[in-house]
Amino acid sequence: MINKSKRSGLMVSTTLCGALLSAVALSAITSVVPTVAVAQDLTSGTLAGTVKSEEGKAAAGATVVITGESNGYTTTAKTGVDGTFKMSQIPLGRYTVSITTASGAKAEETVLVTLGAVSNYEFTAGGSSIETVVVRGKARRNLDFDRTTTGSVLDVQTVAERIPVGRSIEALADLVPGITINDVFGPPSISGASPAENIYYVNGMNVTNFRNFLGGTTIPFDFYEQIEVKTGGYSAEYGRSTGGAFIATTRSGSNTFKGGVSLYYTPDSLASKSQVVASDLNDADSDLHTYFQGRTGIDQKEANVWLSGPIVKDHVYFFAFYNPRDFSQSSRASYGNGSTNYVEEAEQKDPFWGGKLDFVLNPNHRLEVTYFSDDQTEATHHFDAGDPVDKLVNNSTGGKTQVYKYTGKFTDWFTLSMLYGKSSYNQTIKSFLDDANAVYLDGAVVRGNPAILVEEGDDNRENFRVDGDFYFNLLGKHHLKVGYDLEQLTANVISRYSGGGYYRYYNAGSAICGGAGSAQCVRLREYSNSGGFDVENTSFYAQDSWEINDRLALNLGLRADKFTNKNAAGDAFIETDYLIAPRVGLSYDVYGDKSMKMTAFFGRYYLPIAGNTNIRLAGGELFTQKVYTWTTRDANTLVPTLGTLVSEATFSDGSIPEASTLVSQNIDPQYQDEFIVGVQKRFENGWKAGVTFTYRKLGAAMEDVNLYYVNNDVCSYLGIDATSCNNGTFGGSGYVLLNPGKDAVITLGSDFGTTWGGRTVTIPADVLGYPEAKRNYQGVTFDFERPWDGKWSLGGSLTLSSTKGNIEGGVKSDNGQDDTGLTQDFDEVGWTDGSFGFLPNHHGYNLKAFGTYQFNDNLRGGFNASILSPRKYGCIGYYPTPSDGRAVDTTLTAWYCDSKLTPRGSSFDGEWIKRLDLNLTWEQPIPIGTVKLTADVFNVFNAKGADQFHEEGEYTGVGEYRETYAMPSSYQTPRYVRLGLKYEF
Repeated sequence: MINKSKRSGLMVSTTLCGALLSAVALSAITSVVPTVAVAQDLTSGTLAGTVKSEEGKAAAGATVVITGESNGYTTTAKTGVDGTFKMSQIPLGRYTVSITTASGAKAEETVLVTLGAVSNYEFTAGGSSIETVVVRGKARRNLDFDRTTTGSVLDVQTVAERIPVGRSIEALADLVPGITINDVFGPPSISGASPAENIYYVNGMNVTNFRNFLGGTTIPFDFYEQIEVKTGGYSAEYGRSTGGAFIATTRSGSNTFKGGVSLYYTPDSLASKSQVVASDLNDADSDLHTYFQGRTGIDQKEANVWLSGPIVKDHVYFFAFYNPRDFSQSSRASYGNGSTNYVEEAEQKDPFWGGKLDFVLNPNHRLEVTYFSDDQTEATHHFDAGDPVDKLVNNSTGGKTQVYKYTGKFTDWFTLSMLYGKSSYNQTIKSFLDDANAVYLDGAVVRGNPAILVEEGDDNRENFRVDGDFYFNLLGKHHLKVGYDLEQLTANVISRYSGGGYYRYYNAGSAICGGAGSAQCVRLREYSNSGGFDVENTSFYAQDSWEINDRLALNLGLRADKFTNKNAAGDAFIETDYLIAPRVGLSYDVYGDKSMKMTAFFGRYYLPIAGNTNIRLAGGELFTQKVYTWTTRDANTLVPTLGTLVSEATFSDGSIPEASTLVSQNIDPQYQDEFIVGVQKRFENGWKAGVTFTYRKLGAAMEDVNLYYVNNDVCSYLGIDATSCNNGTFGGSGYVLLNPGKDAVITLGSDFGTTWGGRTVTIPADVLGYPEAKRNYQGVTFDFERPWDGKWSLGGSLTLSSTKGNIEGGVKSDNGQDDTGLTQDFDEVGWTDGSFGFLPNHHGYNLKAFGTYQFNDNLRGGFNASILSPRKYGCIGYYPTPSDGRAVDTTLTAWYCDSKLTPRGSSFDGEWIKRLDLNLTWEQPIPIGTVKLTADVFNVFNAKGADQFHEEGEYTGVGEYRETYAMPSSYQTPRYVRLGLKYEF
């Protein structure tokens, strides 16, 4: 266990507080012109601009007044001698900008303020004559020189109406350059990272699933206002992610009453069925081969109802939202002779509801309150052939989320924001068959809970955040942001196999039964775990955006993260020192007219330790496996009468391990270094284009390793006597959490005896024998945009990239393991052979294009197209030489097939995935409001690209060929149609 460093924490706090106080002093002494402050950009934006005359001269002293079209917000600013102005802490949305120059000329424009960015526009207001009045229909938006972040800001309602996209945050993210959707787990992979390395915010609060980091709270489309997707280059304000960040804001009320209702329907009659894939072809009788069809039917109905307006004009606004839904999808498993094995239908009918209150105490102080419920249960009805009993499984997720955020502008140079958030998330999988033993036979779970694992639990989060913003002038213009963030997380869990034991039958002669000539056998696994597990994440940050002159800007940041994870007994088994993450960015205005910028960035990011690590590594987990022969079994329960014990293994013995023995004391949490350089150009005709190069290198990864397989080498190196070595067990049942490829500093448990128990020892990396964890990403992205002008728009990107290494990061798409932080990758030394290669999230070529065209006043159409190059596969089998003591030969996870090394990503390629989506929208104004009819067709040509393949090349043992190897295991989503009706006023 890493010792807590109070002195380190005090130094970090003192340093950051010192920076804050210095900023206050400097601003008081050196400010020449009044400046305004910007609070955290998790929920707001900044509007900046340059006002010029028609002759191109700076309009100094002009008065700029903005009025929100949807939120009623208004504020005023004066332009400086260079004609520029900046308004900070602006609620998101569209604004009318009214400009009056010192000469009396006027102009009026409409602009959009977007999340997390400086929305920078160029305005024209009058000529040399005082009488000149210019009214422009559209201001010209300049490039954002205030930051070096890569990614996109998406106005959700606008995108949804113009471009055909699925109604999920993942579908929106797929529009952003550098992102691919992971087909195994669902959340996106960003710039080579795994889908378990992203962070999700809603109205400033972290809502990421902290057990496994796979996604966050599920929110309906019509509840969102804007979503910013950060793919890299983000400032010290953001952390706890080595992938990307999803920062969302929800809709708000205003002084105008607004409301609406929308209906969406996906009918089965207009949807294609998915392709049939082979599940198991190894039975000698082809009639018993099993197949699976993931979608045999679909029916989705969804409604959204919302109302917003003032409770007290100019001071209190509300937004209320209700989302009833009825989703269902069916699937079928079958045998080689065409008969049904089982059918399933998954249903989801629970509504989402929520709302937001905005209290504007005065123009400088406001309070925002957000509350919503995404409680939902997916009911999966499971029917085995010939059995009328519905083996219903209820998977309950979601919960309640509440966010309270205060923002106060105390002076022109200081703004303070404070946030408190609280959320709960259900983690329960139950069935009325939970007390029956799970039995797997002939390709299906035929007894017990079909999910096999029965889980009850919930996760709870409390979030405290304070951010301060300062503006001052010192050798240029500075915007200094400092902040503190604390998360207190608790995961409560009770889990076990259905009935307490899980039986799986194998044919005679299978390797697991003993190989050729062996009798039929059954594998019995027992698993249970329970407890409450606490996690605490703390951070400080300081970020300075420094405009050295009109063309050069630096972004200098420093972030300090501290992670503490506790076991089931409440003792910390990981407690890091403050981890320092620098962020340095540079942007340069090439021509001095804001039309072309060059950027460079370096940053380090740390990923917290997933709550799953507490549960699996530091809980009282019991996990055993025994293989028996059998001759008879109960006709009803299908539980066998056990015969001779063939083999046994204990993965966890049920005791809570000593906290100090579980983790290498020199461990580093996962971190990654990132380098980005880029160029962006805005052309006179409004088009924009850019090219960005990104390089990411994994600095460290945390994984559990089983030291049982190097036990003798370690004891020999340390000089531990044979008796103590045989009696002692490293960590928890042999598993220790460490950085692969690095020396391990481990405290020995009391079972090593009085001489060695409690001693802390250092084991060199070469004695352990594990390679260093590696992952490298290189990518070049070309992107372009032709902004919407009322008639048409076009955008797209091409990313050429390479992702190679020996660890995906947290999860393992190779076998679908979402055991975040504790995958099989480094469990045993022999399993790392051949593990370096192209990783599952590698796609060398990723092309995206989308756009909209207005045919007439009523009819609009859009498209969304993509081409994604194949994933590369290896061959996963059993370790062929267990006698060398480097690994067992009973787990299907080694990069060997038929006793030959088959490195990751070297055996075969998958298929290209091509997709075209189209939509049409008919919009008809009526006396009160507007009616819109929509039709979206996804995968118009019903492309049938296989997006996943069977990578397992062996069946139950070394040399036993798996007949499904290199065959598709799933295909891209087949064609379907979504019809919509929307009324709003």
